[in-house]
Amino acid sequence: MAKSTKSSSQKKRPNLNHVRARIREIANQHSYDEQILLSFAEFVNGGAFKPVELSMAELKLAVIAAFDCSSYDQLKKETTFQLFVQDQKLKMTTKEAWLKAYRKFVGLPDNERNSIGNTSINGVDVLRNFLPWKVFSLDPKIATAEDIKSAFNKLAKKYHPDHGGNAEVFERLKAMRDSILAAY
Repeated sequence: MAKSTKSSSQKKRPNLNHVRARIREIANQHSYDEQILLSFAEFVNGGAFKPVELSMAELKLAVIAAFDCSSYDQLKKETTFQLFVQDQKLKMTTKEAWLKAYRKFVGLPDNERNSIGNTSINGVDVLRNFLPWKVFSLDPKIATAEDIKSAFNKLAKKYHPDHGGNAEVFERLKAMRDSILAAY
């Protein structure tokens, strides 16, 4: 029986979303730097991984489904959706607008989960996504004001500009802390 050979262009490339998730697991288990592991994985892969992004149609369908609507015309009648579009000044003719709606009403797309880099904390790129509970690794149902302050202080030690951290990331962390403390 002849052996099947595939050229390198025919080999199935690993999905970046799965690679990032596995890197996060390994980094947490062994206290490794995620960025170094990603760089090594890309070296082994023969180049950067291609992210798997949702199409505009997929984003739109997911948002429509999140509201239990059957069409965009029906979705446009939803007050919560109308207020979000108006508040964000979105034109729902662009992929970016549907991506914002997806993040708000469905969740983070797979290609934005397990983010790795100097602006990412707990898998969230804090300059791209405002997800304080996930960034602080807290459960909003049981976290106290002291838990929030403690989580912030722990991250501040690492991300404060005086300790070599990114000033933009630190400012975003303060905004996240303030936004969830405002409810207490």
